[in-house]
Amino acid sequence: MSTIGKGIVVTGTIEAEESVAISGSLKGEILATAHDLTLEQSGKIDGNATAKTVNLKGTFVGRIIATQSVRIHKTAWVKAEIAAPSIAIDDGAVFNGTVEPARIEAALRVAAYRRKA
Repeated sequence: MSTIGKGIVVTGTIEAEESVAISGSLKGEILATAHDLTLEQSGKIDGNATAKTVNLKGTFVGRIIATQSVRIHKTAWVKAEIAAPSIAIDDGAVFNGTVEPARIEAALRVAAYRRKA
């Protein structure tokens, strides 16, 4: 598992070939399509995330595509468009956005097209 530490700020695109945990900040996109993404309580993402499973404990603003599941923990603050077959929101979590459980394939195609443009 790769970790982006608390004091790290990344701007741009991360393409991960293994699971990723983010405690720092990312402004951009993370692509971990076949792996897990964990946004720790101190972590912040402003952008897009594509992963097998997404666990959110920190602040996320943007778009999420998960091929398996998304879990929004009680410490999370999330404003996002989510495409995932399964989503769980813990009591106390803040979520503002949309969920589209049946549109994962279409969302993946749109995300791939946007990366090429």
